[in-house]
Amino acid sequence: MTAPLPRGSRLVPGGPLATGATVLRAGVQSTVQDAGRRVRALGVPAGGAADPVARRLANALVGNAADAAGLEVTLGGPTVLFHEAALVSLCGAPFDATLDGVSFPLWRAVPVQAGQTLTVGGTARGLRAFLAVRGGLHGHEVFGSRATDLRAGFGGLEGRALRPGDHLTWAPLPARAARRAFIALEVRTPVGPRHELRVLGTGDLTDDLRAALLDRPFTVSPQADRMGARLSESVAAPRDPARPSLPNVPGLLQLPPDGRPILLLPDAGTHGGYPTPLVVIRADLPRLGQLRPGDTLTLREVSRQDAHAAHLAQDRALRQAEWSLAL
Repeated sequence: MTAPLPRGSRLVPGGPLATGATVLRAGVQSTVQDAGRRVRALGVPAGGAADPVARRLANALVGNAADAAGLEVTLGGPTVLFHEAALVSLCGAPFDATLDGVSFPLWRAVPVQAGQTLTVGGTARGLRAFLAVRGGLHGHEVFGSRATDLRAGFGGLEGRALRPGDHLTWAPLPARAARRAFIALEVRTPVGPRHELRVLGTGDLTDDLRAALLDRPFTVSPQADRMGARLSESVAAPRDPARPSLPNVPGLLQLPPDGRPILLLPDAGTHGGYPTPLVVIRADLPRLGQLRPGDTLTLREVSRQDAHAAHLAQDRALRQAEWSLAL
C-alpha cells in the first residue's frame, strides 16, 4: 500500500517513489473531488464533483464506491505517468484523451500498465470530466471528505489544483478485469451547447421576475467557476438593503444588483443576501457542472411533483447502471 504523502511533499526525480502516478502536466484546473461534505451548518460549502453523475458512473466502471475520490478535470486535462498498473475510467464531457499516444475511450474501464502515460487534452463541448482510479485517490480529508475547496485551501492535495511533479496514490483493491460495459446515453449528463434547466420558484419569485427569467435565452458568461456561473444578460433586480443573509444551496439562481443572474455551483458560499427567485431541480444539478462559457440556456418552471419524479427516475437509472456494473 502506498500511503498519502505528507502535506507539502513533492516528487523528487529519480527518488524512491515507484508506486502511484506522477503529474507531468497539470491541465487548466484538475482537482481531487469526491461526493463532498455535509457540514453546511458550519458554514462549509458542500463541494465535491460538479457533475455527480459522471463521478458515480466513473467510479462504478472501476468498481469503486460511488463517493470515492478521483480527479475532476476542467476544460483541459492533465498528463499523468503511471508507476504501477491501474484500472481507470474517464466520464463526463467528451475530452480528447490518449494512452501512450493511442486513443483512450471515455465511459469505459481501461487498464493502464506501469510506465504508461495518460494524456487528457481538451473538449469542444461541456466543461468537466471525472477521472476515477480503482481504489480511489488518497487526499487530505477534512470534515469527512477529500474534496478540494480551492477558496478555503483544504482537502485533496493541499487544498489546491494539481501541479507538475505532484504524486498521486490510491488505495489497494484486488485486481479487476476491464469489462466491456456500455453506459447508455440517456444516463449521462448532457453537455450542451444548449441547455434547458428545470427550476422551482421560491418565495422571492414575483410575477415580474417570472416573466423576465423564464422561457427566454441566456448565455453563460466567461465568469464561470466552481462557485457559480454568471449569465451575460441582465434583468431588473429587486433591491432590499434590509434583506437578511439567508442560506444558499447549489442550484439557486441569485440576482445581484447588476441584474445578471448567477447559478450557484458546489463551492458557493452557504449564505448570501441577494434575492434567489429560482432553484434548479436536483435532477438537473449535474448539468450546472457542464455549463461552458458561450453556452445558451433557458429556465423552465416545473411543479414540485415533476421535480420529485425526475429525481427518482434519475436515481433509479443510476442505481441500475451501478448494479449492472457490479455484477
